[in-house]
Amino acid sequence: MDIDLPLGARAVGDFFFCERLFHLEHVDGYWQDTEETRLGRLVHARVDVPKGPDAGQRVASGNWRATSTKVFSDELGVVAVCDVVVAQQGKVRPVEFRRGSPRNDGEPWHSDRMQLLCQIVVLRHSGYPCDHGFLWYAETRSRVRVDWSAEAETELRRSLHKAREVATSSVLPPPLQHNKKCERCALLPVCLPDEINLLSGRDEAPPRRLLAAAPESQPLYIVEPGSRLGVRGGRLHVTRARDELASLQLRDVLHVVVAGPSQVTTQAIHALAEQDAPVVWTTTGGWMKAVTIPSLGSNVELRRRQHTISPQRAVDFSRRLVGGKIRNCRTLLRRNSHHTDTEALKRLDTAIRGADRAQTVTMLRGIEGAAARTYFDGLPHLFRPDHRLPGPGFADSGRTRRPPRDAVSCLLSFLYALLVKDVTVACYGLGLDPYAGVYHQDRFGRPALALDLMEEFRPQIADSTALTLINTRQADSELFHVRPDQVTLTQSGKRRVIDAYEHRMTTEIRHPLFKYTVTYRRALELQARLFAAYLLEEFARYRPFTSR
Repeated sequence: MDIDLPLGARAVGDFFFCERLFHLEHVDGYWQDTEETRLGRLVHARVDVPKGPDAGQRVASGNWRATSTKVFSDELGVVAVCDVVVAQQGKVRPVEFRRGSPRNDGEPWHSDRMQLLCQIVVLRHSGYPCDHGFLWYAETRSRVRVDWSAEAETELRRSLHKAREVATSSVLPPPLQHNKKCERCALLPVCLPDEINLLSGRDEAPPRRLLAAAPESQPLYIVEPGSRLGVRGGRLHVTRARDELASLQLRDVLHVVVAGPSQVTTQAIHALAEQDAPVVWTTTGGWMKAVTIPSLGSNVELRRRQHTISPQRAVDFSRRLVGGKIRNCRTLLRRNSHHTDTEALKRLDTAIRGADRAQTVTMLRGIEGAAARTYFDGLPHLFRPDHRLPGPGFADSGRTRRPPRDAVSCLLSFLYALLVKDVTVACYGLGLDPYAGVYHQDRFGRPALALDLMEEFRPQIADSTALTLINTRQADSELFHVRPDQVTLTQSGKRRVIDAYEHRMTTEIRHPLFKYTVTYRRALELQARLFAAYLLEEFARYRPFTSR
């Protein structure tokens, strides 16, 4: 155990609130800004700015008041930032501000008490006479006293030792089981307590509907050449020349996609980084060139597990991934075909059984390739006969790419690029390396893990969006530039396809495993998190996202 590991007083409070939250936030480095955390900052707003006499004047002056005071104990290895420290009649007392209310019996919550005890002991070790402190609860506007004693010191030292054991362990503590604490936890989308408990077999009760069906924010796309993204007054502004193309609140932006020759100011990048919103730089055709991320995260253990996954677990994950993708392809053909090709469905059924029994990744690639040929051969039967697609027919050429030579292949390539972008952003948000794959082979410049995790969503998101554009006759000659050797999207075509893709991503569906309603964007985030939990061996088998 690393006895020199510094612990913050707030981290100690979080440890007693939930050990898993403590590890995720203070060890693995995850953080989610929510309405709850924003309200908490409002409560602390007037005490978060350091004010008062400096350290050398505090004891000598007798009576004083200081805010946002940072103190440290070398003996215990604990650092604390006291909201308020008040000195009167030769003694000091810390006051910790809390947003909620005390317990029904008027006593402080145990996690709040332990955080305040940390502040008291650190003040004592810094030479200040301190024998009690106060917790101020904003919701009830009441103050609760916490006294220091020999028993409190013994309890605190034991607690610090236990917290360090958890902090230095590579094993993530298990989630709480159907606990009310989870309902307002900022890290709920990362922790997934009910979902992980269900998959691990610790709890058979169905997951509660704790997650919002969709994220609070949405992506911002900048596709007009010559555009400029800046920030002013807490809002992002997209301009071109003297025209304003868009204006959004900063907190409403999930990430930014900059396609082609457009500019982003340094101030905008800094503002986006402060709220953990990446900037994705792509070609005009939609292929990723770079991603600006605030941080890859401090969860080194997760990336170590990713890079050292055993061959057996790699095959197991790949087997379930390929089987899930083929099942979703079969579902799309069965649901949308005007005349069901029973032979094609039988071949896909055979491929599913083959994937479930495959012993190597090489075998799986062969099975997936054969299933893909069957699937794309059947895809033209899903188009309405009077579609408006220009240029060569997809049924004649089959799927082509680099460059696409027909309108359908052009649509699919652009939609797959959008899907890769979203999966890559999800990987970065969890601290995964999107370029180190399990099923797809690593190759310079290719986000292999993002390609892995997008496989099961290709039919449900990208292919379904293409079908919608074709069968609603939105995909017409205005969307495409048809050349002798390739077909590309026009500028207006890109905007229309992006709109259709984002509409699909915000479509609500019933989650096949957890039985609550989510959008496809939320489902994609969930799968990335479940993959991370699979790497950390929180449950034995990866479960793909498959439609009925």
